[in-house]
Amino acid sequence: MLALIKTLITTLNLYLKLKNKVFYADLIKRSKNKQRDLIDEIEKLRSNGSSDSTDRADFLFRELVSEKRDLEHLSTIYAPASAGEGSTD
Repeated sequence: MLALIKTLITTLNLYLKLKNKVFYADLIKRSKNKQRDLIDEIEKLRSNGSSDSTDRADFLFRELVSEKRDLEHLSTIYAPASAGEGSTD
């Protein structure tokens, strides 16, 4: 009975780890797509050259920078920690 409970807990733990990895991969994919869309829109607006489109491109550029910063933050949170690679010197 105890072995069955241990197996169930281990299985649940592995399932949740896998679900977490899939969620993280989906976040990265959506962020990369959003960044690509923002870059495309910025390039279109910059090529237009009007004052309004330049202002809009500047706004989108700040949003792009924010999106990259958020993705970097998520990467540091979700990145697996490697044991034993650090120096204690």
